[in-house]
Amino acid sequence: MAEAKARMMEDARVNGKFGTIIEDRVEFTGEESAELIFTVSKGEKIRVEKIYFEGAQTFKPSELEAAPLANCEADSFGWLPGRNTGEMNLPQLEYDAPRLKDFYLQHGYLDANVSDAFTKTDFNSYLAKIYYQIEEGKPYRVNNISVEFRGEEIDLTAMREEFKLQSGKIFDVEKMRRDITAIKDAVGEKGYAFARVIPDIDKDSGRQVADITYRIELGEKVYIRDVIISGNARTLDRVIRREVFLAPGDLYNLVEIKESRRALKRLGYFEDVTLEEERVAENRMDLVVKAKESPTGSLQAGGGYSSYSGIIFNASISDRNIFGSGKGLSFSIERSDVSKDFSLTLSDPRLNDSRYSVSTSLYNTTYEGLDYDKESQGGSLTIGRTFGRYWRGSLRAGIGENTYDYDENELDAVEQLFYKDGTTERISLTPAASFNNTDDYYVPRSGMIFGTSLEHAGLGGDEENTELNANFAYFYGLEDLIGWDLVLRYRFKGGVSWGDLDDLESYPLGSRLYLGGLSTTRGFVSNSIAPYYRDGNGNVVYDSSGDPKRIGGNRMISNNFELGFPLIPSARMRGLLFYDYGMIGEDSLDIRRRSVGVAMEWISPMGPLQFVWARPLNEEADDETSAFEFTMGGKF
Repeated sequence: MAEAKARMMEDARVNGKFGTIIEDRVEFTGEESAELIFTVSKGEKIRVEKIYFEGAQTFKPSELEAAPLANCEADSFGWLPGRNTGEMNLPQLEYDAPRLKDFYLQHGYLDANVSDAFTKTDFNSYLAKIYYQIEEGKPYRVNNISVEFRGEEIDLTAMREEFKLQSGKIFDVEKMRRDITAIKDAVGEKGYAFARVIPDIDKDSGRQVADITYRIELGEKVYIRDVIISGNARTLDRVIRREVFLAPGDLYNLVEIKESRRALKRLGYFEDVTLEEERVAENRMDLVVKAKESPTGSLQAGGGYSSYSGIIFNASISDRNIFGSGKGLSFSIERSDVSKDFSLTLSDPRLNDSRYSVSTSLYNTTYEGLDYDKESQGGSLTIGRTFGRYWRGSLRAGIGENTYDYDENELDAVEQLFYKDGTTERISLTPAASFNNTDDYYVPRSGMIFGTSLEHAGLGGDEENTELNANFAYFYGLEDLIGWDLVLRYRFKGGVSWGDLDDLESYPLGSRLYLGGLSTTRGFVSNSIAPYYRDGNGNVVYDSSGDPKRIGGNRMISNNFELGFPLIPSARMRGLLFYDYGMIGEDSLDIRRRSVGVAMEWISPMGPLQFVWARPLNEEADDETSAFEFTMGGKF
């Protein structure tokens, strides 16, 4: 009983509850049973009133507290989320002095000494003062940097030019740690999994310079004994194993391990993946892949009512990793009094675990309007192959048919220029290539994505036009530089099409280029930015409902500049600031629109959700704007 009471008191102390009182008693409930009853009166938390850095002359107290210390004075408005309340963290107090010492070492003060924290607490007010005695010394510069091997000599000439620590610069212990990691990575690529890098710092206090020697003990080369998959309750082992670039018997390679993790994260099946190294002998190890799975599918159903469409019902199911097989399935259906939509897509990115992929899709849509009816149906087949780690090539064949039935008595003169009775058939062939070396499916923090495709319709059917598309995205995480998980993102989309703009049969409006919406220029309604139809005097022509007639463009560019930041990391929720700039036109990019906004991205249990609030910066009179949009599924 005394031991249990002592543990409870220690727990209260660790949690900063000072003055806690625990009373205990025993109540017998039978001849051979009893209840132990503890009555706990929680104490008060100690708050840091003031910190004194005695002897510190170079840095301000606010700079030293940002070392970062676990025990700091309260911030202004400390009660706000994310602000420091000033509560003392007693278990971390003994580590604050080493943190201060490390701060000085990051600024070159190799002779700095920091005493252990001395606290003075007023238990009437529960306020504490913390004192440190600091001897700063003077900052040192790096003189010579050398590398010594014990074992095989490995050429690190190119790497030494990339060292963070450089001769003539102020010494920084954090940069030295990064250089040590870089050396371990370099020798790890040669199979030395358990190499040790020992830094030797030779100070010359008279000249205030230091020579740095990295002594490398390589040990033996290490081979993989086995690759063990764990944590995958749903995803099949072979789906994971085919993305791991090391197999039993292979020589250890740290670069391959890192690339394997990036490849697994790019799948989008896992919230996190770690590859742990378990040493089983001097020259053998097991590679343990630990995967934390995340939802890859979504099931949605909904409905509604509108005065025009009547009762609306829609349902969809999608999964990029159906039954853990790595295969994808997407099915959706929507039905109302005036329309019926159906689509189905099946895909296998690694056909029979090979480098080949296959995907097929089918769709059927019917629409019964006031002045016309339309039925669209078709499908496509795509065959692809990966080349190396990051490149993929594919060829897609598509066929589709649109049937229109118009009531000319219901169409005004302008609408009759654009709508014609009959059926148009589209047969297309699309070769494409893509590159992706990012480190995550939903929220990449490094790498780039590039893709290009050339779609040609005219191998049969009525349509005859060609469209060249390109996309590019670049991701750069700033956490290593600033200690906060900010991510810079740049996205580009461009398109050029060739066809007769005056021939609606061979080059229909639906095959032309448009801007607007979540994928291009946010703040404008999807596909609402495009050249207008104009009369002989160059004036915009409007239909009977007062809407301008858009005829689409044949060249387009979209730019998105984004800054992502964490909101609630534990819930995988992030915020986003963005600036969009899009250009479109017929013979020139003369229509230009800009917008700014914020977004929230959430990888929820139901699937990825994105909520966007946007504001156009240069909308014109006939533009259709949208202040809020949201989407579910797909990448951000």
